[in-house]
Amino acid sequence: MSDAMLIDRPAAAVAPVATQADCPKIRHGLIEAARAMQPALRSRAAKADQLRRVPDETIDDFHRTGLFRMFQPFRVGGYELDPTIYMDVCAEIAKACASSSWVLSNLAIHHHFMALWSEQAQDDVWSASPDTLIGSSYIFTAGRAERVDGGWRISGRWPFSSGIDPCEWVVVGAMAPAEREGGTERHYFLLPRSDYEIIDTWHVVGLRGTGSKDLEIHDAFVPAHRSLSFAEATSGKAPGLAVNTGPLFRMSMQATGGLTLMATLYGSARGAVDEYVAGIRARTGRVTGTDLSTLSSVQTRIAEAEAALDAADTILRANWSKVSHALNEGRELDAQRVMQLKRDAAWCARLCVDAVDTVFAGSGGGGLFEGSAVQRHWRDVHAAAAQFGLQWDVWAPAYGRVRLGLASGMPGVGG
Repeated sequence: MSDAMLIDRPAAAVAPVATQADCPKIRHGLIEAARAMQPALRSRAAKADQLRRVPDETIDDFHRTGLFRMFQPFRVGGYELDPTIYMDVCAEIAKACASSSWVLSNLAIHHHFMALWSEQAQDDVWSASPDTLIGSSYIFTAGRAERVDGGWRISGRWPFSSGIDPCEWVVVGAMAPAEREGGTERHYFLLPRSDYEIIDTWHVVGLRGTGSKDLEIHDAFVPAHRSLSFAEATSGKAPGLAVNTGPLFRMSMQATGGLTLMATLYGSARGAVDEYVAGIRARTGRVTGTDLSTLSSVQTRIAEAEAALDAADTILRANWSKVSHALNEGRELDAQRVMQLKRDAAWCARLCVDAVDTVFAGSGGGGLFEGSAVQRHWRDVHAAAAQFGLQWDVWAPAYGRVRLGLASGMPGVGG
């Protein structure tokens, strides 16, 4: 990778390295860096699967090129970019390795979430280095917390903490006693690496390289400033907004969660089609000796797959544009718009699954080998589409309920 493709790394805890005027230059540099990284990521994809986590050298590349800093606040050396950059960068990475993109997308988004916490909590994480990475598991029912003097005591076991291995901190969700007697409410808790155990449970079919392992916490003390209620995080009045005032940090992750997941899924599906097309150009039928590129059935298969992906791309970009405009104009998205974002993300997931299924079915026996990039993308796209935030059976009826004037039934989105 040439030095021209790299973004200068800011020093820790210094004045902002970028302004809004710099954004087009930084955006272009990040996309070019992601593209330049693709050959190395393709060569490491099998290693990521074998390790069941992203290789250390890939994490180093993401740091060196500044990709982790897309959504990090200016004040700690981040780029605070418009969210449309996120789809482009993560999709480019996913064309080469979906697991690497999944980890990048998760850990970059965590910088955005960290910006909502108290300034003291942010300093706990970033004062040593803005390169510090934060893992997560937001399954609230997996943990329990109790109030104690000065903070909380928390215990539980949480699954699906993607990219946790290189992280020095983690945010977990847990049920905590409500302010009023007798009830519980959702809370987030921030803990350092010394307070949780990583349990290697990640033996899966797809997204093998994401290292989405379990976390276990035994009666850890969490000071009050390292807790954030779900209500605070989703109200637009989170404490961190006092110091991180840019429009980016008004973006609701509850509203846009499906869109963020789609960046990897779309890029991986596009990578599968690109690999299929490249393979077909070099293939002849083993039985007939026919040049496969001359077959109308093969040509139609490519057209169908790319039409599905072009449709998904159009829908996703239109929705990111709506989010971006709302942020820059200081508008909040109403319940129906939020649910439309969730609906469209789930619909685009179906389009990407259809596209990758189409080319995998045309790959023949050669596509079944573990060394086949098409089959790796096929596994990874199906794994990504299984995520709760992209399940059509969940979000289609939720959208329909809101459209009919009813509550969505989903916490934090659509009533």
